[in-house]
Amino acid sequence: MKFSIRPAASDDVEILRTLVAAMGYQVTSQDLHTRLQALPEGHAVYVAESGSDGIGWIHVLISHNLIVGPRAEIAGLAVAPHAQGRGVGSALLSAAEEWTAQRGVRTIHLRSGTERKEAHAFYLSRGYEAVKTQLALTKSVAPTG
Repeated sequence: MKFSIRPAASDDVEILRTLVAAMGYQVTSQDLHTRLQALPEGHAVYVAESGSDGIGWIHVLISHNLIVGPRAEIAGLAVAPHAQGRGVGSALLSAAEEWTAQRGVRTIHLRSGTERKEAHAFYLSRGYEAVKTQLALTKSVAPTG
């Protein structure tokens, strides 16, 4: 399979939405467009495409943490089911790793749901190491002002 990797553009919203849905998350095209446009400096989104078919994406960002210092984080990675196992995920990870290195950051961190065993095997095969198991918690708060 021939494919290319390029930075995401605002007209990639439907590609991204379809692949996000394949991951089991629902988001509207409008919300995704707004989120893509609002990404601050220190974030990058890449799209993999084969011809005019969007087959994958990755979102990487730089975070600063008092405990570990600056690091890159993979905020999301998805490859269309028909394109999995064809090097697309590896190419997207390589793009994120290169982007990270160009910014002088030495560590990439990611989280992957415990049920995503195939994803874990993929990341481990790419040199990522399991460092801990965590409980993810969330809370909704009402905006003020």
